[in-house]
Amino acid sequence: MTKTSAPSTKTPEPLEQLLSQLAFGSELHFESGFCDNWNLLTSKSSKAALHIVTQGSVWMAIPGQLQEQIQLHAGDAVFFSHSFRHWLSDQPVDEHTSEVNVEGFCIPQHLQRGLVCYDIAVKSSSTANLFQAMPDYIHLPVNQQCGPLNLLVQLIQQETKDRQPGYQAAISRLSDVIVLHLLRQVLTDDSMNQGLLAALKDPALRRVVLSIMDKPGADWTVENMAALAYLSKSAFAERCHKVMVMTAKSLLDEIRLQRCRYLLIHSELSLESIAEQIGYHSATAFIRFFKQHETLSPGEFRSVHS
Repeated sequence: MTKTSAPSTKTPEPLEQLLSQLAFGSELHFESGFCDNWNLLTSKSSKAALHIVTQGSVWMAIPGQLQEQIQLHAGDAVFFSHSFRHWLSDQPVDEHTSEVNVEGFCIPQHLQRGLVCYDIAVKSSSTANLFQAMPDYIHLPVNQQCGPLNLLVQLIQQETKDRQPGYQAAISRLSDVIVLHLLRQVLTDDSMNQGLLAALKDPALRRVVLSIMDKPGADWTVENMAALAYLSKSAFAERCHKVMVMTAKSLLDEIRLQRCRYLLIHSELSLESIAEQIGYHSATAFIRFFKQHETLSPGEFRSVHS
């Protein structure tokens, strides 16, 4: 999970090029108000997602990571780079929490708590690569949203409060603009100038990251990564450390790890098949790699998110 801070007011040229290549389709998935004592356990999906709290407060928790749950407040937004199972509830979630019949807690007006959820379908390889480089989810508190994004969120809040004829169509039409402004803020946020997102902002490293994402199972070495960046091996290593605060090997591991996490959640592929896709010759080697970076084995990780 990542929080963002206020971005720069100017979009650098590499980011302008990246944003102009994005293609996605957002649509309203769910909109309602709630009384007390409700919760939702969402289903996993290959689509990205965006939640906006329109009224009151909501707790969000991920199965298997309940110690990291967060409380969202009116005006807050949460972006999921890919949609995996998560709880939304009026109370903190624990291991004994069970699903309730949410229909009994939906009310016509947003008197206490309100929520708007969008599905985001990826429609270009550039968008898929960007979403793959992003954290699983990003929390944007209302007080950290830049001007245009905050104004759009306020407009959605007002539409859901007034409930004038056509209000659902209005908040649905706003979805693509909301997502674009959110991505702009994330990509221009100085607090996120590390890791894969930082690499996408660097023209030389961006070529490397996109190539590895395209073929994570290839025989990648520091030498051929450096060649893609048009840098010497030593200059490439220095660039990785300066821009991403990680080694070239860590860059490769991070991309492969994100890919296998996605496959474990969103596919039924065997561990052997996933291992092959990310460049490991055996499931044993893959399991060892995964457990070095995650607290769970691949099988346990898949079970938690199923």
